[in-house]
Amino acid sequence: MIRQFSGDDVLAVPATRVVEAIKRAAEDPRTLQRSAARSAFGAPGGEMLLMPAADDRLTGVKLATIAPGNPANGLPRVQGVYVLFDSTTLTPVAVIDAVELTAVRTAGVSMVGIAALGGAQGRTAIVGTSVQARAHLRLLVELGWCNDFTVHGRRTEAVEELAAYAKSLGAQATPGTTDDLRTAKQVICCTSASTPVVPDTLAHDVIAVAVGSHTPTAAELPAGLFKDAQVVVESQTAATTEAGDVILAVAAGTLPADAPVELGSVLRGEVKIDPTKRRIFKSVGMAWQDLAVATAVFESDISERG
Repeated sequence: MIRQFSGDDVLAVPATRVVEAIKRAAEDPRTLQRSAARSAFGAPGGEMLLMPAADDRLTGVKLATIAPGNPANGLPRVQGVYVLFDSTTLTPVAVIDAVELTAVRTAGVSMVGIAALGGAQGRTAIVGTSVQARAHLRLLVELGWCNDFTVHGRRTEAVEELAAYAKSLGAQATPGTTDDLRTAKQVICCTSASTPVVPDTLAHDVIAVAVGSHTPTAAELPAGLFKDAQVVVESQTAATTEAGDVILAVAAGTLPADAPVELGSVLRGEVKIDPTKRRIFKSVGMAWQDLAVATAVFESDISERG
């Protein structure tokens, strides 16, 4: 029987379980070799992305579509499904809503990155008001890592809506200013911008996270922010081909090409993090992360059904 999981089913999986699943996969040195690069092809309304990955027990593929014109018609910009298979027989076992899966996966990866860089402390600035901004805020609150936020965005109404959502979770949240960005302990960028959305004068010991782009020419973080910073990425290959923030900083000469280190290396204790320095985590989203969260959703359902 192929089980069906809605977006609500994905959201019902505890944040701790999501983060632990991603962390466990990231620590495994075999994971990157079991995850294929994102592939895309054009369609009349946009593009379709395919992201397959496998482990010893389960194999999966995310089929996601990006239709830039959809919001004007009242439809989601990103849609899709995740199909999960048994790794031994390759029998399909589940179909999962890919919109919430992607949101939870991206935020979960950021949580693993934040923890690896020393952990959340003090106030967090959320830059952006989209689904990803909401997902990051929710996980930070649910994990008990942060209860004090400033929200930064172009539209006042959207900023106020996200601040109200934070308050509904029991957190403090206010519309943010540039000064708030400069003094925040964590700055998380969740936008679709192609040019930097924060100044290069963030706190000297800030943890800056950028998740909004996966193209080599788009960057949410300014190149100057990378000077003398510790930089962590999901994989060296992804960072040099898709992470515009990293690619452009290297091109600008503010980041040595060999400076970024992989998340797995940090988690395995092979690289030490200096909490007194500016620390940056850049993610582009990889297929192994989707598989980790899809597995957590599937296994949560199995445990609940007995």
